[in-house]
Amino acid sequence: MADVLGILSEGGGMAMRSQKAQLWGWVLVLAMTYGFWWEAAGPVFSQSEQVVEVTIKDSKFVTKQGPLRLGLPSVIKVRNEDAERHDFGSTMFEGIPTQIERDGVIVYGRGLSGVFLDPKRDVAIRFNMTRPGRHEFRCSIHPNMKGELLLLSVEAV
Repeated sequence: MADVLGILSEGGGMAMRSQKAQLWGWVLVLAMTYGFWWEAAGPVFSQSEQVVEVTIKDSKFVTKQGPLRLGLPSVIKVRNEDAERHDFGSTMFEGIPTQIERDGVIVYGRGLSGVFLDPKRDVAIRFNMTRPGRHEFRCSIHPNMKGELLLLSVEAV
């Protein structure tokens, strides 16, 4: 940019001021455009995760799920409201990169099958939905506790 300003300043007079004003006008337009884009894009970036909420209460899974789409970042937030320990596990995480966050600790890996939850604790499981279908989850401590997520691809609808 200094070279551009150097070239413009060699001419002198009114033409030089006009060219400088035009250049700085474009710089201002670009800066404002970038600023507005970043401002508008910020919420999009933060809202791009698909969220599924699962609450464990009275030894049952209660699931809150909107439509889930393939290939998008997803997070399953699990909260154990019971007074006893439970497990949240599923084969849906097999073979895909998964991130589990609990008590300030983050674990990454492939093939993570689930997580144990002590009473009144929660966990966030992050991954990309890649396989359509019904995905069962369960508590290995209490085999009668089961739930499922339904993921339909747009082509299947």
